[in-house]
Amino acid sequence: MNQTFGLVNEVFGLPAHPLLVHVPVVLIPLAFIGLILITVRPKLKSSLLLPTAAVGFVGVLGAILASEAGEWLQARVDESNLIEQHAELGEMSVNLSIAFGLVLVLLAARYLLVERKLTGENAVTKILSPAWVGMAATVGALLFGALATTWLVRTGDSGAKSVWDGKVSDTPRPGAEE
Repeated sequence: MNQTFGLVNEVFGLPAHPLLVHVPVVLIPLAFIGLILITVRPKLKSSLLLPTAAVGFVGVLGAILASEAGEWLQARVDESNLIEQHAELGEMSVNLSIAFGLVLVLLAARYLLVERKLTGENAVTKILSPAWVGMAATVGALLFGALATTWLVRTGDSGAKSVWDGKVSDTPRPGAEE
């Protein structure tokens, strides 16, 4: 395995980026779905919020690792407009995923400290206590979750095009099974 700054760039001689991208591509939308369920059905909050925040957090870590491995890979492939577009979309995907993850952690912290009263009253619970803080965090999480999910789809589409565009025939090879 080839590593840069402790990050894995290759796995068994293959670029790690195509493997790592599956972490955020699966987990960020899954966390967004969890957040939607909590918002639509508040009774689910006690059972879903912490797992949703954890899934979102792992998705963010995956996005960061995929981005780093992508930069390593980008330096080793031919330059093209498709690769450049993919890199730009990927950078925005990481930023939006981080914002989504941070707001999810804020929601989880508010839930534990204010609603579940995990600790006594302190400066943090005073800041998180107002109802508007919970509402603003929920709206922010929904917004960033939607944006992160959208950008991940766009990024994945552009990545697939950069690899496969013009390399797949409309008709099968002679003798190939369909």
